[in-house]
Amino acid sequence: MTSPISSDGLRTVVKQGVRLGATATSRWRRGPDLVIVGVKRGGTTSLFRDIERHPAMCPLVPSARRLPLRENQKGVHFFDTGFHHGERWYRGHFPTETTRRRRARRVGKAFTAEASPYYFFQPLAARRVAAALPEAQFVVLLRDPVERTVSHWSEQTRNGVETLTLAEAVDAEESRVGDAGARLADGSISTSHAHEQKSYVAQSMYAASIQRWFDAVGRDRLVVAFSEDYYRDPSIVIDEITDRLGVAAMTDDEIGRHRNAAPRASAITPDLEASLVERFRPDVAALGELLGRRPPWPRFDSPAST
Repeated sequence: MTSPISSDGLRTVVKQGVRLGATATSRWRRGPDLVIVGVKRGGTTSLFRDIERHPAMCPLVPSARRLPLRENQKGVHFFDTGFHHGERWYRGHFPTETTRRRRARRVGKAFTAEASPYYFFQPLAARRVAAALPEAQFVVLLRDPVERTVSHWSEQTRNGVETLTLAEAVDAEESRVGDAGARLADGSISTSHAHEQKSYVAQSMYAASIQRWFDAVGRDRLVVAFSEDYYRDPSIVIDEITDRLGVAAMTDDEIGRHRNAAPRASAITPDLEASLVERFRPDVAALGELLGRRPPWPRFDSPAST
């Protein structure tokens, strides 16, 4: 006797069927108007869920309204780990032109968005994005690099993926990740779990990735914002995004709420924190020069220790 399919199994089957159908109709779909490209543990989930509340926003396919899901899908991860699926598969995640026109008739305009925070650090993602999405706008949220490092490690620990202490993981990072970045860049490998999930310090070095994205899509298409500014006053970031998209500003009182937070235990000792500050200090200075403004991270305002 065949066992009945569980609700999760049925949901997976239905999602696979929807994905096949959406891929088959990709000619009537186009890519996103907005992509939140990072950083991991920088507030991308919160920002995406805020923008998702805009009446002009069309959700990814399938939406939680069409399929029993806890919430709408946030990211596609096509330009980092899913590039082998092909562009038709990617466009299949977005609504049809008919759906967009229907939304625009109701609220004046329609747009679509996705948020895949590994895009920022993956060495080929910016170039791939530039080729596939010549008219899209992009956003990156940069968080204090020490806080981002701790949060990334905390998330992996919470998920049971990381077993080392923070200090041990920082010490082991170089040997764990190895030359994965170079091999991803030259195409000799297509994915690397260590590069994506164990590069706690490297992903907090922002200047090189910002330059790579500026070179690929131009400064005028990449909104570079700081997580601390966003959580202090979300309208600072969201108003710039809605202005670039040509849609009405948001007035929702719910925007700016923390989502997907990883509890931070007392994982970092004063010595380790001081060591990380000095390690990140040159990159923070380079980032400030690149952006023409000082990042709002007070721990880097003091002179370097001797």
